Amino acid sequence: MVSKRFLTGHVENTKTYTVLSQRLSVLKLPERLRSIAGFIPAGSTVVDIGTDHALLPIYLVKYGIAPKVIAGDLNAGPLEAAQKNVTEAGFADKINLRQGDGFDIIRPGEAELAVIAGMGGSTIRQIVQNAGEKAGQIKQLVLQPMADSGHLREWLVDNGWRIADEDLVNEDGRLYEVISAVPGTEETTDRTLISIGPRLFDKKHPLLYELLTGEIDKNRKIISEMERSSSVDTMTKRQNLLDRTERLEWVLKCLSNVRR
Repeated sequence: MVSKRFLTGHVENTKTYTVLSQRLSVLKLPERLRSIAGFIPAGSTVVDIGTDHALLPIYLVKYGIAPKVIAGDLNAGPLEAAQKNVTEAGFADKINLRQGDGFDIIRPGEAELAVIAGMGGSTIRQIVQNAGEKAGQIKQLVLQPMADSGHLREWLVDNGWRIADEDLVNEDGRLYEVISAVPGTEETTDRTLISIGPRLFDKKHPLLYELLTGEIDKNRKIISEMERSSSVDTMTKRQNLLDRTERLEWVLKCLSNVRR
């Protein structure tokens, strides 16, 4: 005769398994994270810097994109949430959670692909810059800057990285840029095209027109406000911004000719 305790435990385990299966089956990444996942070759060993709730690592492991993921965050709070999600997903043996700053969470050669998403471009640049020899062992960077993407691209190109591919994603009315970079020499030399995204321009990404229009409109408003000042510093900044805006308008004109 089977004991009541065994049956109760079996039912509880079954319920737990069912709940986890249901949660995994409906796992849906935000569009920007889904775009990031699309740049990761199957079989890659990945480090996710600034993992937050570990949604991306769970997705990568669940769908067999990455056999293992090292996921790190600087703060304890997000890591606690990540630990809960990873444990509930049943991937504690494949997703290694670590607290630390940038590439400090990995040993040299421990990962071949690094994801850094949801931070400002200058912060991402600092993280890669401070990685030292560890960055030199990374075969691919997948980056999703929240701001200052142009300067980030320029820094990458000036420091031995080639923009391999890019994407633009509209998520809840906001445009997000995703950059895949690999060691090498960038073939595009025009600084304006590098800053806006050389691969976005090459493929005439359908959202690039919207991205450029938004920046041009914002720049024009700032230029107009700067006209009220007569300081030399402001006048210099205004001229630089005007030059930038005119170059963007040239790119926009090229895209407009293609759209016709």
